[in-house]
Amino acid sequence: MRRSLVALSGLLAGLLGLAIPQTAAQEETQFPPVAIAVVTAVTSDQQAGRTTVALDGSRSFDPNGSIAKYEWEVVTEAYANIPVAHSRADADNEIPAGRTATFVLLDRTLADRGVHSVEFRLTVTDDGRPAASSSTTVVANINHGPTAEITVTAKLPAPRSQQLAGFDDNGNGVVDENEERYTVEGVIARPGENDNLDYEWDIREGTLLVVDGSASSDPDGPLPASAFSWTRLYHSDVASVTASLPGDTDGVRSLSTDEDPDVVGSTTSETVGRLPFVRGNIADPYYLYYQLTVTDGHGATSTAVVKIVVRDAHDNPTVEILHPESDPDASTAADRREGIQPAGENRYLISPETAEDPVTLTAVGTGDGSARTRLLEHTWSGPALEPDEDNQPGSRTTAVFTAPEGFKEGDSFVISVEVVDSSEFSGSTSVELVIAENLAPIALAPDDIDTPDGTNGGFPVSDPPSGRVELDGLGFDPDNDDMTFRWEQVRNSAGDELLATYRGPRLSLAGADTDAASFPLPEVTTGTRYVVYVQFTATDSWGVSDSDVVRITIHDGDDDLRAIAGVGQRVSSGSFVRLRGRINSGLISDAAIASVSYEWAYVGIETLPRTEHRPAITEAEADEGFTAGEWFPNDDGSYSPTAGGRLKTVSGRYPYFDAPRLHGFNSVKLIFTLTVGGVTGQQDHTDTVAVTVVGGYFSGVIDGPDYCANRSLGGPVTYPVDSDKDGVADICALDTTRRAAIARQNALERLAAINPDDFEAALHGPPDDPDTDADESDRTKGTCYSAPKDLPGDTAAALEADSCGPKGVRDRRVSSPPAPIDPAKAGLFFSGPVITGPAFCTNLGLGGQPLYALDRDGDGIADTCSLAYTRREAVARHNALEAAFADHPQFPAALAAACTALGTLDFGDSPAALAADRCSRPTTPQPGQPLPTAPN
Repeated sequence: MRRSLVALSGLLAGLLGLAIPQTAAQEETQFPPVAIAVVTAVTSDQQAGRTTVALDGSRSFDPNGSIAKYEWEVVTEAYANIPVAHSRADADNEIPAGRTATFVLLDRTLADRGVHSVEFRLTVTDDGRPAASSSTTVVANINHGPTAEITVTAKLPAPRSQQLAGFDDNGNGVVDENEERYTVEGVIARPGENDNLDYEWDIREGTLLVVDGSASSDPDGPLPASAFSWTRLYHSDVASVTASLPGDTDGVRSLSTDEDPDVVGSTTSETVGRLPFVRGNIADPYYLYYQLTVTDGHGATSTAVVKIVVRDAHDNPTVEILHPESDPDASTAADRREGIQPAGENRYLISPETAEDPVTLTAVGTGDGSARTRLLEHTWSGPALEPDEDNQPGSRTTAVFTAPEGFKEGDSFVISVEVVDSSEFSGSTSVELVIAENLAPIALAPDDIDTPDGTNGGFPVSDPPSGRVELDGLGFDPDNDDMTFRWEQVRNSAGDELLATYRGPRLSLAGADTDAASFPLPEVTTGTRYVVYVQFTATDSWGVSDSDVVRITIHDGDDDLRAIAGVGQRVSSGSFVRLRGRINSGLISDAAIASVSYEWAYVGIETLPRTEHRPAITEAEADEGFTAGEWFPNDDGSYSPTAGGRLKTVSGRYPYFDAPRLHGFNSVKLIFTLTVGGVTGQQDHTDTVAVTVVGGYFSGVIDGPDYCANRSLGGPVTYPVDSDKDGVADICALDTTRRAAIARQNALERLAAINPDDFEAALHGPPDDPDTDADESDRTKGTCYSAPKDLPGDTAAALEADSCGPKGVRDRRVSSPPAPIDPAKAGLFFSGPVITGPAFCTNLGLGGQPLYALDRDGDGIADTCSLAYTRREAVARHNALEAAFADHPQFPAALAAACTALGTLDFGDSPAALAADRCSRPTTPQPGQPLPTAPN
């Protein structure tokens, strides 16, 4: 169009006889281009943890020409360091690079920086002379949406005996209803159990129910209370159910049958409206449906539904036989039980004198519900027993035991009672009565103990502190019977058992079955103390016991101020890094804690390879602004404490920096120190932390020194690099992308197929020359001779039979590469938490088709990322491919063909890395070197 306008202007000038310069005509008719940018899609892959923004500039135009250049950039400062991947040029259709583009944002980066919209700038340049440009911006909104999740708890009240014994077990001065008064599980069946749906809960009648949405989440940040909305979808027509839980409720995370959670319940007042008891047919329970809707700050919603089924859970009745009484009419418990000693669970000693008279036994039964308790039938059984003739159905009955004439010491009698309710549900118990003359033992625990916590404390007090409490008990038996001893942690000075809801430290008692026990002191939170109780019990040979409890107070030991620089990190080059410092101390007051000073310093670098094997600073690093004293040392070996200004906020707990992009290293370890101080009477303390910066080609967890060899089997190129010499591989080192590594492997395999003799010679050495008597040691040896012999996993039989084994070397055998992966089976290669998908081996092995998942037994589950031969042969084969064909004249053409075959397959490489690898800039085949063709 521009040429037509120019020609037209020239014609007019000639017709009118005007001398109009040609350049002036061009300037008058040239218009700048118009940039138009559009966001065509924002897609989120939560499994991969990334969001992709698709950008389109194809609507841009030039009024009198065409667009010659598209250039995209990120405007939003929080993401300005993340590149935009431009589309490739299409020379055939005259389309320049960058007409479309993609931007990939990792979820962890979004979470760290918290900006949910990204602004992009498109600049287009036309093909005019001079060229003109224009720009425009477009904004992409990024939001992953919340996930609604409902949890359910249902609890029944603790037994009354536990409540009366004291149920403020965490010592906060109040009764926590949901956590302390209600401790018995009330869930009958959970989702997936007993044919329940995945949102269905069977709940026992009479429970305290909590339907909780607090587990809901949003990848973009925390959810406020206003994000939650509950709707009751359905309930069976029972007034007590509808009164237990509210109807439509907004702005609350959980629903509860606690009528007033701000009012504390007690044994005399009740604030909990428990679910009702089901009356009638057990097959006709009550139903309750709720829907939770979670809406995040960007308007995205998620819903979840829960179904509550309230069921009749009729339990069998229970019964216990109380302590036998020699005189039920006596005024005190001691007088009523004189001559009768407890000797273990449901076992009592009766003195011969007491046994000559009747001993009264009382049974107390409890049914499921008061009506069933009132109708309990009691049946007594046992020798020398006579039930009371006045016994009636109900809770309590009695019977009298009288020892038969001629009894002797040691005789034992078992008495039983069974209770049956109106539904024919039954329960029973029994006691053993042993006739024996015995004096009870005496147990004495130490006096109460007060001690600092952890390594600062100990009892008895010692210097240095032992960090343990030694408990010496005294046990005495008046009859000189043999005794046994037991130490156990209890809940209080009365010796009550620890409840499941006990929140204090649980002691690890050593020597618990001797008269001397001990335990290591736990650490106590700064500014608090724990009170624990340990009971000492002495038991004689008849099973009669006595107990005493020691109260132990453990308080904070005023620990010295100590810096904690945090755990080491492993990060990618150029990534954002934050250090996290904290302290450990015995400081209690807020003022003292606030007075602690934090000071970070950069103190050194460890590199692989070491810096003496390369210039201190390369030209590329100098171009990026690195100077001596920053990451690299000054001539005197010193460093700038702030790494040349690159470490920010060094006088705070959380400094940060961008990991350097250093050249010529497999990895570098940056070392920082944190020094804390500023507290009167406390010395400064320093701790060290290291941040290891590795290359970008790392996938998965590296769990040992054999990691890379076991999986990639690729010879020295992919053997593990252990930069810190700790015996654990840092990375399976590659100097290129996975795509380029796979293309290189495929190109080498293709050349080996075309030139089998060359490959055989590289693997086994040149063939014997019949015209020479040269010893084998004088010949050039193949890679089989130098392959490692001790790679783990190869059996002796496999090594004997592989190409590098005696038979293989003798026959100069070369195994064929395995067949390519079958795309129809690719989705079947899943193997639990280890092999997680068809790309697993490609990502880890980095070796092309031979290292795809191998399924030897055809069960659809990948056995390993392995070759179809031994590890030794795999390494030898790889080295032979490199030796024979890496410098082969046809290698550039083979590599170009392999890159073309791979196309745009995504093996986990970043767009920036893909744009710079060998497949993006393949070597041009030289004239006279046609593309290799596969053999027939």
